[in-house]
Amino acid sequence: MQEIRWHLLLFVIFEIIATLLILSIFDIRTSLVFLIFTLMLFLGFHIYWIYRLNQWLDNPMTANLPNGYGLWEKLFTKLYKTQTKQKKSKRELYGVLDQFKSAAEAMLDGVISVDQNNEIVWCNKTAQSMLNIVPKSDYGRPITYIFRNSIFKNYIENSDYEDTLKITNHLSMQPLEIKVAYFRSNQKLIICRDITKDTENQNMRKEFVSNFSHELKTPLTVIIGFIETLGGMYSKDTSENKIITMMDRQAYRMKGLIDDLLLLSNVESNQHLNRSNKIVMSDLFKLIKKDIALLDENNHTLDYSINTKLNLYGEKREVESAFKNIITNAIRYTGKGGQINIRWNLINELGIFEVTDSGIGIPKKDIDRISERFYRVNPDRSRETGGTGLGLAIVKNVMIQHQGELKISSELGSGSTFKLIFPTERLIQSK
Repeated sequence: MQEIRWHLLLFVIFEIIATLLILSIFDIRTSLVFLIFTLMLFLGFHIYWIYRLNQWLDNPMTANLPNGYGLWEKLFTKLYKTQTKQKKSKRELYGVLDQFKSAAEAMLDGVISVDQNNEIVWCNKTAQSMLNIVPKSDYGRPITYIFRNSIFKNYIENSDYEDTLKITNHLSMQPLEIKVAYFRSNQKLIICRDITKDTENQNMRKEFVSNFSHELKTPLTVIIGFIETLGGMYSKDTSENKIITMMDRQAYRMKGLIDDLLLLSNVESNQHLNRSNKIVMSDLFKLIKKDIALLDENNHTLDYSINTKLNLYGEKREVESAFKNIITNAIRYTGKGGQINIRWNLINELGIFEVTDSGIGIPKKDIDRISERFYRVNPDRSRETGGTGLGLAIVKNVMIQHQGELKISSELGSGSTFKLIFPTERLIQSK
C-alpha cells in the first residue's frame, strides 16, 4: 500500500512539473492536451493490468500468472509467493487429513463426525457397518434419521455426554456402547464400540453365578434341616447348643447370600421380562409393613406416608425386593429406637420412594460405590448386622430395568436418604 502511494505521488509530481514546463514554452491549450493524454495513458496502463489480473482470477493457476511491469510486476510477484505458500499449506493439511482418515479407518471402533445439527460430516468404515450408513446418500443427513432409536435420539440431542450409552442395534442385534465428545466449536465426535464379547462374558458370569447358587441351595437346605434337628437335642445353656446356634446363624446367612445372588442374577438376566404389570401400592406396602415389623428387633420408630392413589407399572417381586432392601438397610444402620421415615409420593410428575433414617451415615467417598456388589463401608459391621453386600446392587439393577434411578445422600453421623425415582410413564394415578 505504501508503494502504491509513492508511485502515485511521483506521477502527480511529474504531471505538475511537465504541465508547467509545457505551459512556459507553449500555450495553455497545448499543456491541457498533454495533461489529458498522459492521464489517459496512465489509466489505460493500469486498466490493462487490472483486466489481466481479472482474467487470471477466473483461472488462478501459477503457470498463468502474468509477469506485469513496474508496480504490477511486484504485485504479481507477491501473488505468486502467496499462492505457492498456500499450495504448500494445503498439501500439508491434506497430508494430516489423510493420516487422520487412515488412522480412523484402522480403528476397531466406529467414528462419526457430526455438525451442530447432528448431520453426518464423515464416518469410518466400521461406523458404516455398525449403523448402516451409506456415505454417498447419508452424508449431510441427521444421524438420528439413519440410525432410528428413541434412546439414542434422546442421548444425542442432550448436551450432557458424561455417561456412555449402551444400546442394541435392533437390525443386527449387535450390542453397542456409544460415547460422544465435542470438538471444535460446533462439532461432535460419536464413537461406537461393539461390546458383543463383553456382553457374552457378562452373560457367562451371570449364568455361572445362577447355576452355582442353585447347586448350593439344595445341600444348604439339607444342612439347615440337620442343624435345626441337632438344636432340639440339647438344652439352651449347654456349650453344644451355643455351637449349634452359631452354625445355624451362619447357615442362614449363607442362605441369604445365595438368595440375593439368585435374585440379582435373575434381575440382570431377565432383560426382556414383561415389567408392565399393574402394582397396587397399597397392597404392596401392607406386605412390606408386615415383613418389616417381624425383622425390626430394635424397636425403631417407622413413620409411613404412602400415597395409595399412586400405583405403578412394573414387576412386583423386584419392586418389593428393592423397597425392602432400602428399609432393612436403614434398620441395620440406625441405632435402637431411631427414627426411619418411609415415603411414597408423586413429586414433579415422578414417582419417588424415599427412606430417611437417623443412623450412622455414609462417608462421602463411599457413596458412589455402595451400590457395587459386595462393597461394604464397614465389613465387620455388615457381618454383625447380617448384610450380604448385595442389597443395593439388587436395588440399582431393579431400577435400571424399570428405567428409574437410585439416588443416595448422606452425612456421616447424621443419617442417610435413599430415593428410588420412577419415570412418569410407569405411574398410574387413581382418582
